[in-house]
Order: sequence, then structure tokens, then C-alpha cells
Amino acid sequence: MSGRAGRIPRMSPVSRSRKPKRPHKHVQHAPASPYATFLEEAKALLDPETDVVEAELWGSFALGALFETSWFGEDEADEEDPDDVFEEQFGELVDYFGKQKRRPEALAGLRALAMVGEEWTREEALRTANELSAAGVKEPGWLRRADEVEPTSVFRAGDLFGDAGTINLGFRRGGEEHTVSCYVSDRGGPVLERVLVVPGGAAELAEGMRANEEGEAKLYISELTPVQARTLLAEALDRLLSEGPEDPEELLAIAEEAGLDPEELEMTSPVGLWALLVARLELLPEPDVSDTAVGSAEDVRETVEAFLASKQAAELADPELAGALATVFADVAALSDRTAVGFGPISLGGYLLDEFAETVELTEVEAMLVPAVLTAWAEFTNERRGFGEEGLRLWREALPELTRAFTQVYLDDEVAGLREEYEAIPVRDYKVNAGMDLSEVLQQLVDEARGTVEDDDEDADEYVFDVEDDEGDEE
Repeated sequence: MSGRAGRIPRMSPVSRSRKPKRPHKHVQHAPASPYATFLEEAKALLDPETDVVEAELWGSFALGALFETSWFGEDEADEEDPDDVFEEQFGELVDYFGKQKRRPEALAGLRALAMVGEEWTREEALRTANELSAAGVKEPGWLRRADEVEPTSVFRAGDLFGDAGTINLGFRRGGEEHTVSCYVSDRGGPVLERVLVVPGGAAELAEGMRANEEGEAKLYISELTPVQARTLLAEALDRLLSEGPEDPEELLAIAEEAGLDPEELEMTSPVGLWALLVARLELLPEPDVSDTAVGSAEDVRETVEAFLASKQAAELADPELAGALATVFADVAALSDRTAVGFGPISLGGYLLDEFAETVELTEVEAMLVPAVLTAWAEFTNERRGFGEEGLRLWREALPELTRAFTQVYLDDEVAGLREEYEAIPVRDYKVNAGMDLSEVLQQLVDEARGTVEDDDEDADEYVFDVEDDEGDEE
């Protein structure tokens, strides 16, 4: 077991109030397994009042605890791949539960794990659960009510630009509806920030959110196709699983500083609920290959040409720089499954302050011209998307802070060091990536590899001895 696997992961707050009885001091016990906490908390699954969704939540939080520990274990010097650590820990957890031949809570935990997570984890948990059941361990009562889940509808409630909002996934099980509500913001790509499971339908929840909205921010309600929802949320999930969760200690400090309830944040964290969301997304139809392809290069180029010819760009000091920046903005939007004008204030700002600042090179003079180009681009894209005065108002509210933050971040010495480390590309040399023919790219890589091999062969020829001549001399 790795150093990380030895840590007892934090579990769901669901059964936190259930405290195990303290053993008598004179009793000798074997060293406790790091997975004993999971087994103890699985006793909550034996409660006759436990319903199927509660069991799924238990399983999801259990996988979330392993996921978090695989990234933030006790041994900071441990450089193992978090995916490998997670796989090892999961195998140990299932094996530990599978050995509990007289513990019905072990079977209940395995049944819960078999309903959430990725296909391979579900199959492994199901196989072990079936072995325990065959050995005569009693099944949990809620399993009889674990009917198939059917998707119903999907609604989004969010900002005008599609940058941030809640995607409400509606499902039905046994005649009762529930909604998996996912808050997603776009920061140069979708980021999953909160997940909540609530009773009731998706449409009713979205309308309820609009009825309860506070302040000047208006919620825009729209229906999404299941394919659209799966595409967007799958990308956000992939980002979470590949980049890992936020440091839990840092999040706790932020919550305390902001006066937020840490337990409430934990209960809605995607770290604990990603596994349930993964299982739900698999119930939605997969998009066609054409629907998952990156945006159109032609759309990017035509958009940039239209921008440079527009009234918004007419008075910009450096048209060539404006075109280069517009190419970057349009291309990244297209690569994010949007149209070339698809970025709003939040998504464009997130990209500028992160990826752009670290990977695109500007001179100091060019950096000072960015705010003017941003303003013109915002007005141009707002017009192209038909958002009118409402869209302009929102852009004008966001631009002063966005441009100030961009200038501050971009000129920071530490960020400049990252650009040097990443070999940032000069903005005027940026090439469009949207709509790239991946087969051509693959062939290019193959040709380059072959060229390298041929070069190596030519170099090797310089050191090849004439074997036949050597043999002749010997004779």
C-alpha cells in the first residue's frame, strides 16, 4: 500500500453523527484497516428509512474520499500517478469489504458503490457484492426499490452569455422524479463548481430558481438537449478528474474567511459527487462524432475579417494586433464548443487571466493596447449574438475590472516567468487550431517520426563496417 493509501480518507458527512462505541482498554485488537471507517459508516445503509438516492450518495462520497486522497495523501514526496493511487485504493476497499462475510453493511456498501462511478469501478463492486450475497449475507432493504433510472428533461438557468449557470438534469425512478443540479462556470472551458441532488423535476427547479433570484442579476431559462448537457458536463468532469480537486485545506481556509459553512460546501462539492454524476451522464445519449468536433476554422477566419471591417474596430491603433488578438479569442471560443463569437465576460476573462497570460507573448506596448481591443471585441460579439442593450450593459459593467485584472496579471513577473518556461508564442504568430483535421496532424507526426528514424539510420551508416571485406581478409 502506498503512503497515500495508508491515510484514512474523509468520508461523507451523511452519517458523521454516528460514533462507534469505544472498546474496553484491556481488549487486544489487530491494527485497524484504513478502510474500517468506510465500513463503520456503511451501517447507515442498513437503516430501513434509507432510500436509493441516499445509498448512491454514500457510494459517491466514498469514491470522492478516495479521489481526494489520491491527490492529497500524507506523503507529499510521493509522486505516484493519482489515477494509479485511486485504482489501488479502490481495489483495496472492495477487497476489504469482500472479506466481511458476516457484515451486511459491507454488502450494502458494495451495492451502493456498484451504482455510481465509472464502469470499471461499478463492475468490480458488483462482482464482489454478488459473491457476498451468494455467501448468504443479507441484502439491504433499499435494493428492492433500486429501479432503473430514466432521464426526463434538462434545463439551464444562468447568465445571458452562457458563461455560468446551473444545468438541471431531470431523472425518474419508480414514478418519482429527482434532479441532479450542476453549477458550471466557463473559464476558458467549463468548470464544475457545485453539484446538488434534489427531489422534483428539472423544469420546476429551474423556474423556482428564477422566482427566488435576488439582486439585479437576471436568470435566463432555456431547455437543453440531453446530448448538449452530456457534452458540456462530460468536458467539465474530465477537467476535474484530470486536473484533480482543489486542495481541501485551502478550500477550508477560504470558506472560514468568507463565513461559509464548510460542511455545506463539502456536501455540494464535485469532489464528493462526481461519481454519481458520471453514472447519470452515461444514461444520456452520446453525441455523434460530428457534434464533438472542434469548431470551424472558416468561422474563425470569417469572424476576424468581419471584426476588422466593423465600426467597432475602425479606430483601433494597431489593426494587425487587433486581428491577431481576435484570432486568438475566436479560435479558443470555437475550440470550447462555441461559435467564434461565443465567449462572454466570464469565459473570456477566465481564459485571459489563465491560459492566455501564460502561453501568449505580448510586448509591453501590445499589452497596453489589449483593453481597447477587448472593448471593441465585446461590442462586436454582442452585436453578432443579438444581445442588444442588455448585453452591452453587462459587458460595460464587466470590462473595467477585467481589463484592470488582465494588465496586472499579464505584467506580473511570476507570470512572465511562466511564459518563458512554456515558450509562449508571439501573438502575431498564433495559428488557428479550430477545425483542424486530426488525420492530417497524425500523418504529420508519423512523417516526422519516420524522418527522425531515417536521419538516425544515415548517422549510423557512418559507423557500419564492411563485414564482407573483413571476412575476406580473414580468409
